[in-house]
Amino acid sequence: MQVGESLEKSFKVLPEHAASSISSGAVYVLSTPCMIGFMEDVSFTLVQKYLKDGQTTVGYHVDVKHLAPAPIGSEVRVRSTIVEVNGRKIRFKVEAYYKDIKIGEGFHERVIVDEKEFMGRVTQT
Repeated sequence: MQVGESLEKSFKVLPEHAASSISSGAVYVLSTPCMIGFMEDVSFTLVQKYLKDGQTTVGYHVDVKHLAPAPIGSEVRVRSTIVEVNGRKIRFKVEAYYKDIKIGEGFHERVIVDEKEFMGRVTQT
């Protein structure tokens, strides 16, 4: 994986993605948590192909602004770009668009983990 590499995916905004549907607000538009979920999905997909068998990434940090609404039924495009690789940590610039309007931007960090080891720690707690 290299700094500057990016991936873009499109997502349809479904009723279950609405702020009013997940109790993150009262409005019937794309919720901030679901937009962030889309950003994490693209970031995860971008780097997964570079990992060894048994490895995956987990979300570590999110710093995102939700700039504008996207209506239910619309399509949003989400782009993730690798901006830093530091050992097991990967930092991404993430952006979301509805039509030509930037609706979200920020940074996301993921950490490479051994999936079995990680899940073993989860079951011990």
